Amino acid sequence: MEKYCVVKTIVANLYKQPSFTSELVTQALLKEKLLILDQKNNWYKIKQWDNYESWIHSFYLLEEKQATSNGWDILEIEKKSVNELISYAKSFLGVPYLWGGKSSLGFDCSGFVQTIFKMCGVNMPRDASQQILKRDLIEIDYKDIQNGDLLFFSEKKHVNHVAIYIGNNEIIHSSGCVKIENLKDNKKLNQKLCKIMSITKIINE
Repeated sequence: MEKYCVVKTIVANLYKQPSFTSELVTQALLKEKLLILDQKNNWYKIKQWDNYESWIHSFYLLEEKQATSNGWDILEIEKKSVNELISYAKSFLGVPYLWGGKSSLGFDCSGFVQTIFKMCGVNMPRDASQQILKRDLIEIDYKDIQNGDLLFFSEKKHVNHVAIYIGNNEIIHSSGCVKIENLKDNKKLNQKLCKIMSITKIINE
């Protein structure tokens, strides 16, 4: 019988190792159900709905409960339009950058994309290097880009940033804070752009 725990706080920080001094790698949200993989004192190694593994302190959790494996209790959200996706993204303008963050208290770049797409009924992997590999994303040329498509950026062949295209050569992304930038005006980002992926298939499937 698999063991689960449930988050009791609005946002819970999840760490690379069982220590508050370890790297913050992601977050879990209120009432999110987590699969327990291991335990060290007051820390639990857990797996989230997106298969991401990390450590959480018991402070963030309801009392441990045993449950049979019946899926992740992922809320089925009706697919939203691309216009709604962009509207959701813009609603977070100004939210500060937070490494490992994926809530309105702070986002990293891939946490921002994962949260926005989840709000629109699409489950995305956690990190940019995983998101670029998502099934049914289709690589396209810049001349074919459409609103909502994802732009991935890399350094030394490692994908380390992602942004959402919103039209007129503009992107919205979490970099310092959630902001809109003109891609043509940002030479640094242009040089790092490695792939553009169409979301048409995943948003309309």
